[in-house]
Amino acid sequence: MSDLWASRLLPRLTADERKLVKAARRGEWFGPDDKRLIGLESAEQQAVRIQATVIRKLLMGHFGALDPRGVRLRGVLVTGPLDLDRITAIAGLTLKRCAMSHGISCKRTYLPWISLRWSRLSYLKADGLRIDGDLDLRRSSIHGNNKSGTVRLLNANIGGLVSLTRAEIKNNCGYALFADGLRTGSTLFMKRTILWGAGERGAVRLLSVHIGGPADLSRAEIINDSGPALYADRLRTDSTLFLNHAILRGAGERDALRLSGARIGGQADMTKTQVLHHGGRLMVLNEMTVEDELVFPPSVVCPQRGVNFGRRACIDEVRKIGVRDLVFSRLADVAWQEWLHLLVHHTHDYRSQPFQQLAKVERAAGHDNFVREILIAQQMDLLRRTPEALGGKLGRWRHRLWGLLGRFGYRANRLVAALAMILVFAGGLAYVAGQIPTRPDHYAAERVVPPNPLGAPVLGPGTPCSTAELIGLGIDRGLPVGATGLRARCDLDTATRRGQAFTYALWAVQALVWALATLTVAAYTGLVRKPT
Repeated sequence: MSDLWASRLLPRLTADERKLVKAARRGEWFGPDDKRLIGLESAEQQAVRIQATVIRKLLMGHFGALDPRGVRLRGVLVTGPLDLDRITAIAGLTLKRCAMSHGISCKRTYLPWISLRWSRLSYLKADGLRIDGDLDLRRSSIHGNNKSGTVRLLNANIGGLVSLTRAEIKNNCGYALFADGLRTGSTLFMKRTILWGAGERGAVRLLSVHIGGPADLSRAEIINDSGPALYADRLRTDSTLFLNHAILRGAGERDALRLSGARIGGQADMTKTQVLHHGGRLMVLNEMTVEDELVFPPSVVCPQRGVNFGRRACIDEVRKIGVRDLVFSRLADVAWQEWLHLLVHHTHDYRSQPFQQLAKVERAAGHDNFVREILIAQQMDLLRRTPEALGGKLGRWRHRLWGLLGRFGYRANRLVAALAMILVFAGGLAYVAGQIPTRPDHYAAERVVPPNPLGAPVLGPGTPCSTAELIGLGIDRGLPVGATGLRARCDLDTATRRGQAFTYALWAVQALVWALATLTVAAYTGLVRKPT
């Protein structure tokens, strides 16, 4: 618009509004240089007030060209709702230490930048907002009663950073921050931010948000007394996610913190994060990928920092998390035993992938002994929480026996020891048979009468076997393959019931030796170490 048209509009403005127009065209600040933060009092109590419509016209160019430094107000009360919907602003907007009782709406608007530092307002509705630079809400105070959200940034596209550092955003009947689909070219700062929302859908929603740098929520407080605290499913950051020293408080049956499907380009830091919740799970990290290390002190979930991953219960088992398909390159600030404790005692159901992921990380670090313990704990947890996956009673007993004898194939030395003990038992069984009489002058195990070579002495029937012969007989009967050759001199008397009983017993031993030998070979070759 020409300067002529601008000069015609100026007389319709108040003296302060005319000063604002001149300041914007010169690139100067308008308003008192007062460090005090103004409240949301009525216009009559304010020395400097500007109509919201004047700011809209300024940004639309109705008062002529503006300085590249943009429209800059400080210490001003803006009267009426600041409606910037669907405009293409010719300059950026800075409202420092200003008060806007009716809030700001800039839906589907283009602005070079917008700054509301230290300002107070009732809402910010910015669905589809496009900004080349930064969205600065540092130390702002935004209190409202909006079911659709106090701060709305749905599908907004911010070319620079978004800063809510030390801001206080509250909503008594809905989201404090609703930013599904937000895109930023740089960092999302929410350091020391207080976000207090209400409702079953959460205090803060960041679904499918893409942050072009780190997402910094360190020391933030996100509170919801009637539902979840933070939902950030499918969040994507090109760098680190900081949740260190953050406090998240939720209530109800839903999860307090959700990061399902999130992808973190760097480190995910949860050092001293506090998650307080009554009813649902503390946090859900299902299908989350952390490209760098996951800093996850176990005290976030288990204040006792338990290392028990057996059947003994944890006193804090009610504090549950979801980690299905969670992927990370390494763990920090948590021992593998503590993480294993969380998998066994602080998840709702059995899942194989979390155990396999932990084993993968420990294997990459060269800790093969730890890997075996993790995979054994996995099988024990499978038996404890999902026994139906093993079949009927026979399948469960077989699994228990397999765990007892060979630790599910991860302790093959146990099978070797069991095999040796069975062979000792077979030898002992044959020795006992050699001491049991069956009929006059005969024993259950006795000397075999050999053919009578010409001139050779013949031993009489029922001649007892020596101790070595009896032990060799048991080993011969027990071994699936190979023999000592002693059965040609000493064997069981199968013509008697007692001899037959010992024969059946040694057949059973032989079958058991076969089974153990097969499992031992399979365990050493890894054939039975398939993840379940």
